[in-house]
Amino acid sequence: MNNRVLYGYTDPWWDDSYKLLDYLYFPLKNPQELQDKWQEQGYSRMRLNGGLYDMRRPMPDIAQNFFSLFEWENVGVSFYCMKTCDFLPLHRDHYITFRKKFNINDPYKIWRAIVFLEDWKSGHYFEIDNQPVIPWKAGDWVAWNYDIEHAAGNVGPENRYTVQITGCTQ
Repeated sequence: MNNRVLYGYTDPWWDDSYKLLDYLYFPLKNPQELQDKWQEQGYSRMRLNGGLYDMRRPMPDIAQNFFSLFEWENVGVSFYCMKTCDFLPLHRDHYITFRKKFNINDPYKIWRAIVFLEDWKSGHYFEIDNQPVIPWKAGDWVAWNYDIEHAAGNVGPENRYTVQITGCTQ
């Protein structure tokens, strides 16, 4: 097993208030050549993203425990909603804004995790380092170091909700 991908579980403390957040769709920050590749692969008919509620807006009360879930510094928390036909094809995150904001020279100090807010539902998908992660339970999490390839999608009829946590180790 790759020691740059970790799996775990936390007892859910949250209520359903994350479903009421005003999720916004932002343009992708991926390089244009990757977006062009996705178009060539046939993803042009899909919405290549998900709805984001991040720290640019007031965090709901349920967010507080996510900031200390991992022993990381410079932690950021975002809620994420993937509606039917939302996709993020295989990609690697590069954390350009995060690295600049916190003056991080060694990108391998950066970690990202997602916490699944609900039990897996048909059509919900997550893949990390060529391994599918299904089915999951509310409270399951996956964390990965810097540039691990991953993908997510929703071809089911119900929204897929996660929390994304980004931070760095010393």
